[in-house]
Amino acid sequence: MRRQIDEIDNAIHDQLMRRTELARQIAQAKGTNAVIMRPGREARVLRRLVGRHQGPFPKPVVCRIWREIISVFTRLQGPFAAAAFAPEHGSDLSLLARDHFGSLTPITGYGSEMGVLRAVSEGKANIGILPLPESDRGPPWWPKLARSGRASPKIIARLPFAPLDGGRRSGPEAVVISLAEPEESGGDRGYLIVELDEAVSRGALKTLLSDAGFDVRNTQAWVDAPDRTLHLVEVDGFLAGGDARVAALVEEVPQVSHAWVVGSFAVPLSPEDLAAQPVAAMMAGAGAGSGAESSGAS
Repeated sequence: MRRQIDEIDNAIHDQLMRRTELARQIAQAKGTNAVIMRPGREARVLRRLVGRHQGPFPKPVVCRIWREIISVFTRLQGPFAAAAFAPEHGSDLSLLARDHFGSLTPITGYGSEMGVLRAVSEGKANIGILPLPESDRGPPWWPKLARSGRASPKIIARLPFAPLDGGRRSGPEAVVISLAEPEESGGDRGYLIVELDEAVSRGALKTLLSDAGFDVRNTQAWVDAPDRTLHLVEVDGFLAGGDARVAALVEEVPQVSHAWVVGSFAVPLSPEDLAAQPVAAMMAGAGAGSGAESSGAS
């Protein structure tokens, strides 16, 4: 049985080296040293693996292994670095960044959310990790996304995607921003910022957006000036930059002066997705392999 495990380890290692060679060939075919991120594809890969997984080996650990693999191949394309919000008092999001983007990714902590935004906007970091947008934290960071142009970061992911606690969300949560474009994964939510030039209640805003074709999940408001209020709106479904509903919203709704698509993210795996095998099945598997375990088969 130990020899069989050694053979499996060698087979895994061989496939890892083969995967590396294929990734190198893909990078050559792209013909560029720029790092090309594929957040949607990465989410689809993890969902597929979790969906086909069998046995007592924990699904969150499967995801953690593949996140390391994916992150290494991303770095093989070119320089790749992260900026994370790491305040003196509060949750250090660099730990979330490390879990998702791998052991070797350089991560710089910033004491302010604006520092993270600047690092990404100026190209000092490929990605930034910021707290989930919240209305009760004082001045929010998300209004800084309400602009157009290539130097305007967008939200491309939400963390943790496959938390080691099985999806119970007991730790901090964050979003990932980048100058890279979001990518559809097949199970997404989007963010847009809507600027209103008159006071509108949350309920009335939700009605306006629903009439425009958006399935609204959550809204947050920030009074930027006496005559200018920004609303961050989270909606079901992927939001592309050229979404016709956004242009129609500005053209057809008098209260809306501007609207920006500010990103989309793959919906993280749920506790049901990450649930362990039933205890009976795990015990049956443990009984079948008890001789190997007691012999130090690992």
